[in-house]
Amino acid sequence: MKNTFFIMIVALLLSYATAANAQYYEFDLTRKGNNIYKADGQDIIIHTQYCFVYAESEEAILKPSDSGDGGDVFFFESKDKCDVKAVFGPAKQEPGTHMVTVTKEASDWYEAPEIGSYIKTLNCSSTALGEAAFLILEDSGSGRLQFKSGNNCMVEGVYTKVRF
Repeated sequence: MKNTFFIMIVALLLSYATAANAQYYEFDLTRKGNNIYKADGQDIIIHTQYCFVYAESEEAILKPSDSGDGGDVFFFESKDKCDVKAVFGPAKQEPGTHMVTVTKEASDWYEAPEIGSYIKTLNCSSTALGEAAFLILEDSGSGRLQFKSGNNCMVEGVYTKVRF
């Protein structure tokens, strides 16, 4: 019953997309943290709200909202739908040292609103909430996040919101 209902919902959405010229994006998603999903083989991050799908390369469809900010993601295998807070792609952040104020959003993810970006760290234990830090980036986009409190974290990359 749940299968049939889910298939009907997806079919309805896809037919609506054709009629309204809306865009849908298909990805294989893997959960990387609380409310954080990465598109396999691509540098695309999907930040959800209250999503408890433990996806491992699960086929999914992203339906952006009409405003292009957020939307919904539909998981095929688990037949779940989750609200999307934002979609992120690699930022074009200049190498060097940047003064930022960061807040921990999820495990190893920090928001830096003044540069409009999210910072992906590696095993960072800081529970920063509006904490000042230096974002030190290399040409590759990796580097480190040096908190004024003295903590240092490795940076895997910097991401910015993607609008559809």
